[in-house]
Amino acid sequence: MGEDMNQMDLEKIISLVTQQVMAVMENKGCTGIADDFDMVLVVGNADKVPKDLCRDCCLMDLEDYRTHKDIERYKRVVVTKLNITQLADIALGRPTDEASCAVTYALLSGVEVIMLEDALTFRRFKDKGSNALYNTLEKYAKTLSVYGVKTFRPKSNIVVPGAKLAKFAQQTEAVPRGSAMPNVGKLVTETDARLLVMAQGNPVHIPVGAIITPLARDVFAHAGVEVIRD
Repeated sequence: MGEDMNQMDLEKIISLVTQQVMAVMENKGCTGIADDFDMVLVVGNADKVPKDLCRDCCLMDLEDYRTHKDIERYKRVVVTKLNITQLADIALGRPTDEASCAVTYALLSGVEVIMLEDALTFRRFKDKGSNALYNTLEKYAKTLSVYGVKTFRPKSNIVVPGAKLAKFAQQTEAVPRGSAMPNVGKLVTETDARLLVMAQGNPVHIPVGAIITPLARDVFAHAGVEVIRD
C-alpha cells in the first residue's frame, strides 16, 4: 500500500512539473528560448535572414509584435521584404500596418534596423517603365537610410550605416523652388507634394495661387512641413 502511494505521489509531482515547464515555454513566446538569447523581429520572410544577423538569437515574426506592442523587447529589426506602401509610409512617418509601425518605432526607440539589399520590391522594375516614379521611390529608400536604417549586403557580409545628411543637404538633382512637376504652378497633387517634401524639406514653397488638393494637404500634414506661398 505504501509503495502504491509513493508511486501516485511521484506521478503527481512529474505532472505538476511538466505543466509548469510548458507554461514557462509558452510565456516565452519562442519554444526553448533561454534568458541569454536575444530576440530579433523579422519583417518579411524569416528564411531569408542571414546567419550573421541571427546567431544566438530567436527570430520572431510580426504576430509577436502585434501581440506585445513593445518594440524594445527586440535586439534588432531585420527587414527582408518591404512593399511600396510600407516604404512610403515609413519615409513619410505615417505607419499604417504592423510592418511600417515596427520599423518606424524601432527607429524612434533606438532599436537597430537592418534591411537586406534586395528587400525593396519595387527595384525589380528598374529600367522597365516610368523612371520618374522609380526615382521617387528611390528617394524614399534614401530617406530610410537618413533615418538610420542600415543595409546588409550578403555577398560582402558588410553592414553599411546610412549616410548622415542634414535636412536633405547635397541634393543629387537640382529642383527649382516652388516646382516639382510641370503643373505645380496651377495645381499641387499628392505626387507633387511628396516630391516637394523630398526636395525642399521644411518649409515647402509653392507659387501663389496654386491649388493644393486634399491628398496633397495630407502629405504635407503627415510630413509635418510648413507650406509657404511665394
